[in-house]
Amino acid sequence: MKYATNIREIPNAFMPEALEADDMQEFYEETMEIRTGDKGNNPIENIYDDCRKPKSRNAFLLLGHRGCGKSTELNRMACRLNNEGYPTKVIRCDMEINAQNIDYTDVLILMGDALVSIANEKGCGDSDIIELIYSFWRTSIEKEEKIGDELSAEIEAGAKAETPKLLKLLHFFGGVKSNLKYNDEKRTVYREVVRKNSSEWLQAMRLLADSITDSNSGKQPILIFEDLDKGNKWTVFSGHGEQLTGVSFPVIYTFPIAYFYKPEFAEMNAFFKEVRMPMVKLKNYDGTDCRKGFASVKEIIKKRADESLFAKGVINLLIEKTGGSLRNLFTAINTASRISSRRGNEKINKDVALIALGEKKSAIIDRIEGDDYAFLSDILKGNRVAIKNRAKLLKMMQAGAVLEYKDKDRVWREVHPLVADFMKDHPELAEWNRENEQEFETNEG
Repeated sequence: MKYATNIREIPNAFMPEALEADDMQEFYEETMEIRTGDKGNNPIENIYDDCRKPKSRNAFLLLGHRGCGKSTELNRMACRLNNEGYPTKVIRCDMEINAQNIDYTDVLILMGDALVSIANEKGCGDSDIIELIYSFWRTSIEKEEKIGDELSAEIEAGAKAETPKLLKLLHFFGGVKSNLKYNDEKRTVYREVVRKNSSEWLQAMRLLADSITDSNSGKQPILIFEDLDKGNKWTVFSGHGEQLTGVSFPVIYTFPIAYFYKPEFAEMNAFFKEVRMPMVKLKNYDGTDCRKGFASVKEIIKKRADESLFAKGVINLLIEKTGGSLRNLFTAINTASRISSRRGNEKINKDVALIALGEKKSAIIDRIEGDDYAFLSDILKGNRVAIKNRAKLLKMMQAGAVLEYKDKDRVWREVHPLVADFMKDHPELAEWNRENEQEFETNEG
């Protein structure tokens, strides 16, 4: 990533992806105190501390809005852990496999691949354990009648392709990941292998992880699974907590914060440590401006682009109307910069910023149905904490129409500023729906 000094460089500087290790020092901005309202209350530091405990078996669900900065914080934490000798891998599921068609067994396969990769990098891994993993796949696949012979041949080919055992295993997993992504028939077989033999596979991974730990001065491998907060990934976790936490080392999974409001979420508490990462606040609970939050987001922009590329007041407008959502902010800046560049302008003016914000507003509004507006209206009128209709809250948070904030011991919700603007322009929406709800209730009675 490169600091933008002209309008054409802005899209590269504001890509809506997490910061990588090489960019941290130049572009990272600390926001956690503003998010939680307390310098000592840092959810990422809590995970970091627990991961460094000897023989830690913690499994974490990191909950947060998509694009709120979870990935950047996890990448930063992974750098720190690696620098301290803890072999830490960030696994980006949308790059490794078909993330739109993901199963919990895919996650367990990626887990094994990451451990083999760590063992290879560290030059460790008991040869008997490596042989055990080969044997597991060879034996299990041979039981599958569909294409068992073909896959067994692939395993044998992988074993002959390289001389060191760990490289053989890496070669094999490379083929597995490719098949998980592109080959429906083979994907089915791999999933069945893990599904039917999950206890044996988990035991093999525990043995490999313990071998890595023993040869690494007691410092365990740590795995971070990214992109599991994108789309509808509830089925990856629901009913599979025991398998996804059945290893002997720390694992962190990103998780959509909206799912916290599913009734079934309670089952997760038996297996995972729930860690919530709130949005950056621009307003306090009492409605006053959160100046530190506003200044922090503005600093993020200034670290990525010359402030002169924005007309007077435009940065403030973009921040205010995106509600602390960094992804929404970056998307709006990108859209505005492209329009400005095509017009031949050298800076983003207010009229272009409003066009970009209007596009984002339309994208969110399209996810809202008629009977949602009465619910949103209640939040605007002050019902922001004890919200009874959790199903509706789940839906509106998934749509990006409601954002969640925290201040010390209080969590509350706000309607996205762009949606709030739309509702102020169309007050009849909430009232019309409220009348229809009352009429429905009367008819039902």
